[in-house]
Amino acid sequence: MNNILEFKQSNNYKFVLKSFWIDWSTDKHGNIMKKQQPYIALVNTKNSTYIIHPLTNFILNWRWSYKSYNTKRKYTSNLINFLNFLLKNKHDLNIYNISDIDITTGNSFLNKYTFNQKKRNTIIDATRTLTYFYVWLDEQGLLNNVDTAFIQSKRQKDLHNNKSYYESFFNPILPKYEKPNKIHMLPIRYVPLFIEMALIYAHPIALGIYFQFFGGIRTGEVINIKRTEIKKRMDNLDFLIKLKENNLRTDLRDSSGGDYVKKNRKQIVFQINDWGTILQKEHINHYQKLDVNNTGALFINRDGKPMSRKSYDQYFYKLKNKFIDFLLKNGTLEDKTIAMDLKASNWGTHIGRGSFTNFIAEQIDNPAELMFLRNDSSMESSLPYLIGTNRIKEKVQNSVNNMQTNYLLTLIDRNNIDKR
Repeated sequence: MNNILEFKQSNNYKFVLKSFWIDWSTDKHGNIMKKQQPYIALVNTKNSTYIIHPLTNFILNWRWSYKSYNTKRKYTSNLINFLNFLLKNKHDLNIYNISDIDITTGNSFLNKYTFNQKKRNTIIDATRTLTYFYVWLDEQGLLNNVDTAFIQSKRQKDLHNNKSYYESFFNPILPKYEKPNKIHMLPIRYVPLFIEMALIYAHPIALGIYFQFFGGIRTGEVINIKRTEIKKRMDNLDFLIKLKENNLRTDLRDSSGGDYVKKNRKQIVFQINDWGTILQKEHINHYQKLDVNNTGALFINRDGKPMSRKSYDQYFYKLKNKFIDFLLKNGTLEDKTIAMDLKASNWGTHIGRGSFTNFIAEQIDNPAELMFLRNDSSMESSLPYLIGTNRIKEKVQNSVNNMQTNYLLTLIDRNNIDKR
């Protein structure tokens, strides 16, 4: 077992991250549900052959085996960086197998991150992965140069959930903390214009953007929606969307895993001025016929396949740039000031969920209503607050209607928008 990782070999090897899909379970109709799993591969760079490395067990069979693909992929990526660091520096570090590493080895790797100007949170995240990798190695009897007593001295009890965790074994040099220049919401008066411009510059995802701004749905959840999973509440025509992992793109073996539903649930999306219905009908009429494989996916790419997270992001960032440019060229002084702030800040598709949270947070009478509408708590425990959604929706709609500019969500080309 000590030779689980040999470092005496030539320089023609490197560790890489790969993934595969497994049959995970079946739904109530007997259909097979698949789940994506990451693994560590050791590649021969001369002939491109590779093997699944046994250290993959750290990811798949240990305490976070139940975690989402994204989480496991993050741990896998951090560990692969560490393993490649060992391969590259094996002579300087005097490392010949995995049992030769010690605490100094880990600190050397993490400080390399700092010297390469990695972000503070990136280093902290890598530190957490390395800490638990050392714990796992100790449990396997592979950590000869670190005392088990030292490992256990770092074990702490979380009083909130009665679970244990480990404090870091390492003390890397961390860059100075800098407040992230990130925007979490778009002012509500700009949301209709943003959606209208989506119809022009990001047509395949315009409906998805509506779902995000008026339902708080995450991007990975949006692209998992099937056409049959959208219903209307009869009392007010709000959407009630069934969100679950449909695994529509199992062909993307090395995807980032951004197409996952964080929590299977039914999610309300507000119907504002019939915009949702207009967008839904127009979207289905245009894209249903492009679903060449009859996957039932609501969002389809230009090749007729269910849309991936990467494609969705590409449309969004094109829209983002067009939106900022429009405000800079055609807006008031206030619009241009906000556009400059948007241009200098870091924001992406999650701004829809952040904006939705802000819309409803300003209108709620009870914090539990916010938890329900964001679906942060279970549906069962939040059902008493369902009756309050009509009142909140009306307040959000009034906020939109009170804007000075009347935006029309149609495909009519506005004269002052450059479509080039």
